[in-house]
Amino acid sequence: MNKKSTLLVIWVLAGLVTGAKQFLLSAVSSHYNNFQIFKASFGHFIHRMPLYLEYPKEYFDLYLYGPIFAILMAPFSFLSDGPSLILWNVLNSLVLFVSLWHLPLVENKRAAITWIVLNSSITALLNTQFHALCLALIIWSYICVEKKNYFWATLWIVLGIYIKLYGVVGLAFFFFAKDRLRFAAYFVFWMFLIGFTPLILGGFNYGLSTYRDWMGILAHKNELNENIQNIRTDLCVMGMMRRWTGDPNISNAWFIIPSMVLNAFLFFQTKKWSDPEFRLRILASVLLYIVLASTGTESPTLLMAFPAVGIWFVLGEKTKERWAMLIFTLFISSFTPTDLFPAYIRNEFINPLALMILPLFGVWIWLAWDLFKGKQPQ
Repeated sequence: MNKKSTLLVIWVLAGLVTGAKQFLLSAVSSHYNNFQIFKASFGHFIHRMPLYLEYPKEYFDLYLYGPIFAILMAPFSFLSDGPSLILWNVLNSLVLFVSLWHLPLVENKRAAITWIVLNSSITALLNTQFHALCLALIIWSYICVEKKNYFWATLWIVLGIYIKLYGVVGLAFFFFAKDRLRFAAYFVFWMFLIGFTPLILGGFNYGLSTYRDWMGILAHKNELNENIQNIRTDLCVMGMMRRWTGDPNISNAWFIIPSMVLNAFLFFQTKKWSDPEFRLRILASVLLYIVLASTGTESPTLLMAFPAVGIWFVLGEKTKERWAMLIFTLFISSFTPTDLFPAYIRNEFINPLALMILPLFGVWIWLAWDLFKGKQPQ
């Protein structure tokens, strides 16, 4: 088999095995609780039940996604847990692999990126999360902009926004569009069409209430995430600083404001926009920034950053320092949640100090330097 076929088999098997493992691991559905939340949301929507309340008889934790996601979960709600869970994981794995394989790079570089992302993808799959699909939507929006297919590019961006808000970062690619007016028109079209779908299918009052409740639960969740006693979430840069100092009141603004100034400076090097490597590095910077700046970042969320790590690595000169940074990042940020990592170090140092984000922060800084020093196209 060629590289693509081999990797495709590996990624599909990752979805199959992780889905089956989590279902068979126990009679208790806690091993795939995230999927239980997603699956149950469609029934709640159809029966016009509040989406964002606790349903302890069905699952623990809360539904945190937009109402359109509950509608899109319809096909899974009609299947029993085992088949639907396996199908969910295979879909997540397959869609992410296909998006990575369509990046505008030569085959060897695409293959390297898929290997770099694989372990983090498995971590997200074991948590039956949505992150792989969310990541694929952002990557596909970039690919479609590169192909000048703004109809589909804006659809993926809008879906990402209405499902988990992360998709809003895809608007950065608007500036790379050759026909920005058409891009904007399609974006407005999809915003109205997808935005009104829950109001049409669920009724205007119920649909509107789900949007209000969604904004409320996200604000509440953000407050919970910033609790330094909770070592599972807030794996962002400022979350790391809050844990290092023991001060839960350190504001995210200390990172957000200077980092956004840096992002703007690097992005608006307009003469470099015609360089495909510059645009790919911007994609990488955007993906890294999602996890660096979000209080909702947890170990499965770090998957969002690893295509960026791959892009940063394959586009750069393969110095010993870059190789060392790649290995360090994989070891700390990708393998820490696995059984391959020493449990004592993970429990006593990595998790309490949120150190999983540190190598990714380093890659982001290095990537910023690559964006700055890159030559302008002639």
